[in-house]
Amino acid sequence: MGDINLIGILISTLVMFASGFAWFNGKTFFPVWWKLMGKGDTQPGDNGGMVVLFGGLTVGIIVQATMLELLLDALRNESGYMGSLAGAGWAFLAAMLMAAAALGHRLFAGHGFRVWLIEVGNDVLNFVVVGAILGAFN
Repeated sequence: MGDINLIGILISTLVMFASGFAWFNGKTFFPVWWKLMGKGDTQPGDNGGMVVLFGGLTVGIIVQATMLELLLDALRNESGYMGSLAGAGWAFLAAMLMAAAALGHRLFAGHGFRVWLIEVGNDVLNFVVVGAILGAFN
């Protein structure tokens, strides 16, 4: 493995936070997603777990950005090239793998296709944008 770009990972982490906020706020997909999840009038963190909620989210996002950086770095080392377009393309393929795995989880949980589409829609968008960012750094 070559050099891991910590600045790229930091920028990617911030971009994923911003994207998630835009995707899952009260004026976009959150209300319908929350209803489809069967949560009723409760809100995330109502049980006092906001530190756990956002702490876990932060760790998950950092892991995603880091693993994508490692994947793109390995691919760059293999091919000798990685730019924004290639990074976005490889990240899209990785996102499709993750989205396919998540489908079974959502269906077995009884949440259905719409919940899955809302969730993985943001994940795929994040991966493609972050892949482009990290690819540009490579």
